Amino acid sequence: LAQGSSTTSAHRVRACCQLMSAVPVSKAELEFTLQALRSEGVRVDGRALTACRKVGIRFGAAHGEVEVTFGPTRVLAVCTGEIVVPPLERPNEGRIAFHVDFGPIASPSFDVGRPSVHATTVANLIERLIKGSRAVDSEALCVVGGQKVWSIRVDIRALDDDGNLSDACAVAALCSLLHFRKADVDVRGDTANSFSAEERVPIPLSIHHLPVPVTVALFSAASNSGKPSMEPTWILDPNRLEETAMDGCLCIAVNQHGELCGIHKPGGMPIDFAIIEHCTELATMRAKELTACIQTELEADMARRQEMRRNVHQQFSKTQLLTVEVRSAIARKSRASNSSLPGGRLLKTEVLSAQEGGAIDSAGGMPKPEDVDAAQYIEAELEAVAVEAAQLEALLAAAESAEMAEVASASHSASASNARVVAVRRGRKKRRST
Repeated sequence: LAQGSSTTSAHRVRACCQLMSAVPVSKAELEFTLQALRSEGVRVDGRALTACRKVGIRFGAAHGEVEVTFGPTRVLAVCTGEIVVPPLERPNEGRIAFHVDFGPIASPSFDVGRPSVHATTVANLIERLIKGSRAVDSEALCVVGGQKVWSIRVDIRALDDDGNLSDACAVAALCSLLHFRKADVDVRGDTANSFSAEERVPIPLSIHHLPVPVTVALFSAASNSGKPSMEPTWILDPNRLEETAMDGCLCIAVNQHGELCGIHKPGGMPIDFAIIEHCTELATMRAKELTACIQTELEADMARRQEMRRNVHQQFSKTQLLTVEVRSAIARKSRASNSSLPGGRLLKTEVLSAQEGGAIDSAGGMPKPEDVDAAQYIEAELEAVAVEAAQLEALLAAAESAEMAEVASASHSASASNARVVAVRRGRKKRRST
């Protein structure tokens, strides 16, 4: 990497060594990446210099849950809200807070238990991007002035890190805010009553525009005789290896209307204003593509939720249901109930299920089981239930008559024993008198 003795080259080497200590990337990979970009204009993953990875957006079951993927890079965002007391300096504005967590689940370079410098930087960038551009109407979060306001919290967690985590986290935060629904509140005087989702339909947040960040990785050209060239190379959506080898980055935020919302350049190599203008044009096209993708996924999720709300009694789709043939079960139940009928009388179900899958005797003129509609099977089942009820009533009457006979015999035996006792006592009295 150190091909010259200039201070710029030494600074770049020190920065690359610091990044290499955090991310396990070898010198050979860095040299190969830089040589491919500078000499041939080719990226290590085969993309063009201005090509971006595939974006995936998947919303969760609860409002405010979203998972965003930029190729292998994966981020999860969850938005929650509660009603709190506003601060004295801003009594009529709600709160919006962003918390970013980069743990070892995303990359072994991140520490456990404490927020890293990278996570804090990304959280501050998202807060300045969304709150600074006033994308969310904070005054619409006020419930009762000076007493109750909504406090919105967005928790962002990195699941896989393959570069460009800042853009993925910002897009996840925007999707989470768009997908979140707050409870409907009824204000009467100084009191406010919030309703659950079952009582009233939740209300979305008031969002004016969508500031989408687009990160550009900057690479200085190869140095000649110790002096760097004035024509740097830039690429969109850098991966982990390109982020390690880059000499600087430029983040440009543009909304869906093509309006510039902010520019963020955290140090690195200096660039000309013409490069910034060109990168802004690329960021505008990229932001329109991302906002169109976000709106498409939101509409699809809304349509799916409306369909579920319409079919509230249908918990499962037809493909998830298992169809069971109940014809043979009804036939067995009918045969069991018909065995005790007087005169061997048969029910309709017995006649219909005499042969499984076969035809009934043609002399009787009965149709096949598959030609009988569901109403006849229901009628046969009701008749079987009536027979069972009659049998239970007969058993109950027999048990009652047996019980009455036992009581009568017991009373008769008791009266006979009492007569014998009286006769014995009278004989004793006669003998005593004699």
